[in-house]
Amino acid sequence: MSYDARLNQEYQDKVVWISGVGQGIGLATAQRFAALGAKVIGFDRQFSDTEALYKAVHCDLADLAQLDTILSELLSQGLAPYNLINVAGVLELGNVEQLSLTQWQHCQNVNAGAVFTFIRACTPHLKALKRGAIVTVGSNAAHTPRQQMAAYCASKAAVTQLTLSAGLELANFGVRCNVIAPGSTLTPMQTGMWQDEQGAQRVIEGFAPQYKLGIPLKKLATAEEIADSVVFLASKLSSHTTMQIITIDGGATF
Repeated sequence: MSYDARLNQEYQDKVVWISGVGQGIGLATAQRFAALGAKVIGFDRQFSDTEALYKAVHCDLADLAQLDTILSELLSQGLAPYNLINVAGVLELGNVEQLSLTQWQHCQNVNAGAVFTFIRACTPHLKALKRGAIVTVGSNAAHTPRQQMAAYCASKAAVTQLTLSAGLELANFGVRCNVIAPGSTLTPMQTGMWQDEQGAQRVIEGFAPQYKLGIPLKKLATAEEIADSVVFLASKLSSHTTMQIITIDGGATF
């Protein structure tokens, strides 16, 4: 059976939860799963395109109590996921001494706290199912410090270890948990940091004064490239892969 046929067979009518589907990697991932026949339930505050979604859940992922209630309602409706894909993320910029407590907490809540809430809610169902997978989109910043990105780096390090720890707890139940760690990817989060049309080239070349290497492949990743890797790790095509960090950054952190 071909690669595509195996994926279509696996995902036909399967429920897949994806956070952060409003744009970028989350949207591209939702579109990939939907094309395979999955029933994608997407979570975000705003949606630019809902065509790929079976259900759009409007929520503030920084409000963990609200999120917990929403997830409980979905589970009670029989909409528990076969795959949980954690993509949502925010970037709070500033030197450590300049960051406000509000910025710090917002970054931790969305990037790590929401993932904890999702994983905790889904774990009983996945354990009972004895199959399925969790994929968290982290960042290469989890293992490479960046100036003015302390809150972001810390949150991505936290969510990386959270996902791997969940993987260890769920391994005996046949549930796999992996992390994809992208580098600079052509998304609104990335372009929002650029000051002019030379932004992409500056990222590719690197920033020596900030101790940041360039990208050996000489290009930024696309959201679709990351989405393809998410689908692979979530699917049975990687059935013997768990508790791994797959860094996809064009060699920027070799």
